[in-house]
Amino acid sequence: MDADYRAQLTQAVIEAKATIDAEAAKTPFGVPVAMGTWAGSSQVAGFGTTMYLLHKAFPGIIGTQYTLDALDYVLGRHPATNLSLVSTVGTESKMIAYTHNRADYSTVPGAMVPGVLVIKPDFPEQKVAWPFLWFENESTVATTTAYILAANAGIMAAKGQ
Repeated sequence: MDADYRAQLTQAVIEAKATIDAEAAKTPFGVPVAMGTWAGSSQVAGFGTTMYLLHKAFPGIIGTQYTLDALDYVLGRHPATNLSLVSTVGTESKMIAYTHNRADYSTVPGAMVPGVLVIKPDFPEQKVAWPFLWFENESTVATTTAYILAANAGIMAAKGQ
């Protein structure tokens, strides 16, 4: 990118960082937590990946902590439980999900579930052993790939790259 384009993007990133920091400060987890009808682990994983890419392009503005906080959230530092939202990843993880097998209480190793649903005004919920609330417990290809990208970004961020 030429210098003029980079200067414009730099200003946009500086402005976005202020908005991102204000949003992240609303919870003790340092990430934007979904408030609505769908739990937000995929959103958090996507946030971590995006922030890593911004860090790579603008390391003087965006640090690695955003990415590491997102990965921490997905792996168990979130409201309601301390369960990793990725099946078979972590010391305690989500093992009963609503998967492509649907109602058989199955586990797909590496699959990420939407996770903790925050019901307004601020009541976190996650049904751990009952998979039928798909908006908390469904594992899909999209959520799993979001986790894989975030995990790779987290590894690079932890290495300082």
